[in-house]
Amino acid sequence: MKSIFTLVLFFNLITITTFGQGWLDIGLKGGFGPTLLMNKNIFNDQKYNHQIGVKGNFGGKIGLNFNSNHQITVDVIMSSFEQKFKYSESIDTASIGETNYESAIRYKALDILVMYRHNEDGRYFEIGPAISNTLSASRSDNKLPGGTDNAFTKDAVNPLQVGFTVGFGAYFMGTDNFGITSGLRVTYMATDLISNNGINLNYPTGKSYSSYAASHPLLIQIVFEANLDFAYMARANCGKRKLLMF
Repeated sequence: MKSIFTLVLFFNLITITTFGQGWLDIGLKGGFGPTLLMNKNIFNDQKYNHQIGVKGNFGGKIGLNFNSNHQITVDVIMSSFEQKFKYSESIDTASIGETNYESAIRYKALDILVMYRHNEDGRYFEIGPAISNTLSASRSDNKLPGGTDNAFTKDAVNPLQVGFTVGFGAYFMGTDNFGITSGLRVTYMATDLISNNGINLNYPTGKSYSSYAASHPLLIQIVFEANLDFAYMARANCGKRKLLMF
C-alpha cells in the first residue's frame, strides 16, 4: 500500500508542477492473440514450420492524464508466450510419407510497459517501451521420451527482455468517470530470448546451424481495458489546489 500511495503522490506532483491540472485513472486489462518467435535460421529451414499459437495476458494500469488528449500509463501485465513447430529430420514437413514431429517453447513473464497515449474523438494511439521479466520457461518435443525437454529451463532464456509496444483502439462504452476500451497491441522484444546457456544447447530448437541467429518474441494482442477515473486536481475556493478522491 505504501508503494501505491507513493506512486499516486508522484503522479500528483508531476501534474501540479508540469500542467497544473489533470487526473489519475486506474484500470484492469486483458488480452489474447497470436505469438510468434522471429528467428532467421528457423524461417530459412525447410524442415521446420511455424504453427500458430494463441496466448493471453492479464493485468492492471495506472494512468496520468495531463488533459483530455495526452496521457502516460504504466501497465503491469502477466503475459505468456508459446511457439509451436512442426519439423522433420530429413525433408520438408509437407512431403508425403515423411515422419513429422512437434515441439514448442513456452514462457511466462511479468511485463512493465510505460506508454504514451494520445486520445482524440473516442480513439487512442499508444507507444512506449516494454520490459519483460521471465518467470518460468519450458519446452516440449514429442520425439523425446515423455515429450518434455528437461534441459530447457528458465536458465535457457534471458531473465530480462527489452522491447517496444505500439497500439491503437477506441472507447465504446462508459460513463463520466468510467470507460471500457478495446484495441490492438503489437509488442516486439528487441533483445534475444535465448541466454548464453541456451545458446550452448542450440536452442530454441535444439538444432545446430552454421551461424547463430537471435530469437525475438512478437506478440499481437486484442486488448480490452476497463478504466476508472479516481482522482483529479481542482482549484479550491482559497485558490490552492487539492486532490479529490472518488
